[in-house]
Order: sequence, then C-alpha cells, then structure tokens
Amino acid sequence: MNELLEWTGTVCGIAGATLIACNVRLSPWGWWLFLISSLSMAVYAVKIGAYGLMLLNICFVATNCLGLWRVWLPHIRNRHQADPDSSACD
Repeated sequence: MNELLEWTGTVCGIAGATLIACNVRLSPWGWWLFLISSLSMAVYAVKIGAYGLMLLNICFVATNCLGLWRVWLPHIRNRHQADPDSSACD
C-alpha cells in the first residue's frame, strides 16, 4: 500500500506539473492531479512517520485547493458560458 501511495503521488505530481507548464486548454485540470498527488503523499508520509513531509503536503493540499478555486473553477464556468448547448447537460 505504501508503494502505491508513493508512486501515485509521484506520477500525479509530475503529470500535473507538466500539464500546467504546457499552458494548454487542459492545463487547469493539472490542479486535480496536484491535489491527488499531495493527498497521496500526505497519507504516505503519515504511514512512514515522515511528519515534515506530511506537513509539506498538507500545505500543498491547501495551495492546490486555492488553484482549483482560482483557476479550474473559472475555467469550467467560462467553458459553460461559451458553449450554448451546455445548459442541456445540466
């Protein structure tokens, strides 16, 4: 289980950073990958007793939530406003 948490955190962190750095249409989704990464690494840190790593990733969870609030949410709202057929899906 520890190895799964560690590798999930690592792969999601790398993918999230790459997605955001590419600055493409899907880049805001990188914040979700960052959140998964930080949560995985925080749980992993608790399990192995690395409390400094846990604190770091809890802070990352907070900044990822801010990124979701300030970047991802407006991105989704703008996509729905730009797509006249989006109301049919709600």
